[in-house]
Amino acid sequence: MRLCVVLAGGSGRRMGGDKPQRLYQARALGEHALSLAASFASHVALSVRERRQANGLPPVQLLFDSPDIEGPLAGVASGLAHGARIGTAHVLTIPCDTPHLPDDLYTRLEMALVRDPGALAASAGDSRQGHPTCTLWRVEALEPLLRYARSGRRSLRGLLAELNCRQVVWEDPRGQAFLNLNTPGDLAGNVGQLAAPQPGHP
Repeated sequence: MRLCVVLAGGSGRRMGGDKPQRLYQARALGEHALSLAASFASHVALSVRERRQANGLPPVQLLFDSPDIEGPLAGVASGLAHGARIGTAHVLTIPCDTPHLPDDLYTRLEMALVRDPGALAASAGDSRQGHPTCTLWRVEALEPLLRYARSGRRSLRGLLAELNCRQVVWEDPRGQAFLNLNTPGDLAGNVGQLAAPQPGHP
């Protein structure tokens, strides 16, 4: 069983709020993300802090982030807890603002975990940087995540380092596959250069 959790609980300040509902290529960013999630996994969930963050999006399982955990770490915790409840071994997390992720995201991250049984997560990246919100987690990572959060830390990169994370690099010379759309200008400025979806994407 595959589970993909879309992280949509951020405030989206640079976008002016309501990031999941912002339109990109005539669809809401949250809708793009949920469509991608469904292409990666048979089970899809949306991690939010408030129910309004799911307004207008396709109906899926909603996971509510703990107010005691800051940042995207809370969404990962919600996703891992849900994965443990439904009995899946892994949880893929993706952000709601990266609409052009590679088709083989889940498969390649899963292969990395198979090759390294000691790692509790495999994280995606390109030749320039990592993308810690695009990570496949073993559900066993939940307890160390909660200990990490209780210590007052909130960095996903720091957590991944503690989990002996495997880094999987995609060749992405144009810097598009993992491009985050964070501002209204990003939504408008990337329509032309990213208008053609990747093969297999809706």
